[in-house]
Amino acid sequence: MPLLALIACGCQTVRTPEEKIAQSNLPRELEKTSMPEYVVEPPDLIRIEVLEALPGRPITGERLVRPDGKVSLDFYGDIYVAGLTVSEVKEKVIIHLRQFLTDEALGLIELNPDTLEYEKIPPKESNRIFVDISSYNSKVYYIQGDVIQPGRLVLTGNETVLDAINYAGGLLPTAATQNIRLVRPAPPGACCAQVLPVNLAAIVNVGDTTTNYQLMPGDRIVVYRDPIVRTSVFLNRIAEPFFTVVNGIQIYSFASQSLRFLNIPLGGQQNTPIIPNPADPALGVR
Repeated sequence: MPLLALIACGCQTVRTPEEKIAQSNLPRELEKTSMPEYVVEPPDLIRIEVLEALPGRPITGERLVRPDGKVSLDFYGDIYVAGLTVSEVKEKVIIHLRQFLTDEALGLIELNPDTLEYEKIPPKESNRIFVDISSYNSKVYYIQGDVIQPGRLVLTGNETVLDAINYAGGLLPTAATQNIRLVRPAPPGACCAQVLPVNLAAIVNVGDTTTNYQLMPGDRIVVYRDPIVRTSVFLNRIAEPFFTVVNGIQIYSFASQSLRFLNIPLGGQQNTPIIPNPADPALGVR
C-alpha cells in the first residue's frame, strides 16, 4: 500500500521558501508592475482610421490580425503587422498607403504659417491616421488542474493568481489547496522556468499577498489534486478490471440459477398429467 500511494502521488516540484520569495522583487498584488509596450499578434483586433481615403474606398473600423500576421485594408491590400507595436503599425500603414494617397492626405506634410513652406511630418506623428487596439486577445495565461473551469484566459495585465482562480470558477472539492504552483516559462535563451508556490490559505484567510503574484503572458497555474483522492483513483483503476470480471461471473451465476429454478416444479415433485379411466364408477361410466 505505501508503494502504491507513492506511485499515485508522484513526484512534486521542490517548494521555494516563501521567505525567499518575500525578499524578491516579483510583481504581486500590492507591488504590480506595468507591462512593456504592447506587441500586436494574432488574433488581436486593431482599429485603423484614415480620415482622407479615396472616395468610395474608406478605411475604418476593426481589423483582425490573421494567423499569417497580416491585416486586410480591403481595396488597398494587406500589410504584415505581427510583432509590431501600435506606433510601428501606424507607420507601416502610412508607408503602405503612400502608393494610393498623397502625402498631404496622409498628414506627412504640413504648411508652416510663418514660412509658408511645407514641412515634413514623421509618420508616427501624423494626425490623419489613427491606429489602436480594440481587443487584446494574444496575451494569455493558463489554469489547469482541479478547478471548475480550467483553460486559457486572456491577460489584461492586472490579474493575480487569486483573480485567475476566481475566473476559473474556484477550486473543486478534490483540490489540494496546499499544493498550487505558478509555472513561469523561461525567456528565450534563459536556463530554466520559474516554479513558484502559491499559499492560497494565507492569501484568502489572512490577506497575505506574498504569493499572490501578478500574472505575466504565458504563465501556467497548476492546481494539484489531493494525494488521498489521487491514491483512491489510482487504486480504483487497478481494481476495476477485477471488479468487471467478478460482476460478470455473478451475473452469469444468477442467470444460470434462474434458468435452473424455472425447470424445477414447486414442491419438488414431478407433476405428471393424469389420464381419466373410463371404467371409473366416479365418472358415471358403465
